[in-house]
Formats: sequence, structure tokens, C-alpha cells
Amino acid sequence: LAGCATQPAATFSEQEAHLIDAMAHRLAISGEVAWIKYENRLPVRDPQREAAVLEDVTALAKARGMDAPRIRAFFSAQIAASCAQQEKLIYLWSRGAPLPSYPPRGLRTVVRRDIDAANVDLLNALARFSPMPGNFRARANRALRHRGIYWEAARLATAPI
Repeated sequence: LAGCATQPAATFSEQEAHLIDAMAHRLAISGEVAWIKYENRLPVRDPQREAAVLEDVTALAKARGMDAPRIRAFFSAQIAASCAQQEKLIYLWSRGAPLPSYPPRGLRTVVRRDIDAANVDLLNALARFSPMPGNFRARANRALRHRGIYWEAARLATAPI
């Protein structure tokens, strides 16, 4: 019976919780991006957009005196996680999983603004981030998966922390 017991929820500091919330929010937006790309038969990867996002967050990090290479690596992982989440959703939809019940919004006009705002929130969370003792990466990974993030996306998103 011990193997059937549920594990208690992980306890997070305020800074850890904010970072996980920001990561989960960005990955939730990637679900909407997947819906748009599925409906319009667009590829998941967009190298120009990905490069622009990395340049933007790196410039913001430098302006704030943050470790720009660390921030660039973190956001590269978030982009990879977003793509993994999109690919999984598109795969499921193409095999008959229920489609979202809302019409896709404009990718360039609306959703990218949401992603840019989520990136700023993530950057703010990273600026204040100080993990408590313990394996934060594993706890964050479980927290993201508990929120419905595909396991590979959660693994990619938490890899640099």
C-alpha cells in the first residue's frame, strides 16, 4: 500500500513559485500558438522569430545587469519546450484528439504580444529567483507536468535551472 500513497505537494518559496507560474503561463500560450499553426498548416519552428525573441531577452537582460549568456540559455530552453508542447498538441489533434473550442486568435497581432509579455514576466522572475535547498529542477518539472505540460516540454523548460 505504501506504493499507492500520493506524494505531498512540493513546497515552493515565493520566488520559486513565481518562476514556475511564469514558465507554465508561457507554455500555456504555446498551446494557443499550436492551435493557430495547426489550423493554418504552419510549421512549428520559426527560426527568425526564435532568434528575435532571444535577441530581445538578451538585450533586456544586459540592460538589467543580468548574466546575458545564462538568460539566453534559459530562454533557448523555453523556446525548445514551447516547440515540444506545440508538436505534441498538433500530433494529438491530427490523430483525433478534441480540438480547442475557440477560434484561433491572430498570431502576429495578438498572441506574440502575449508571448513577449510572458517573456518579460519570466525575466522578472529570474531576476528574483533564488532556489531553496533541494532539487528545484525536479520539483519544478513535476509542478509543470501537474499543470498539464507534456513531459518532454517540462524536461526541456527546467533543464537550465
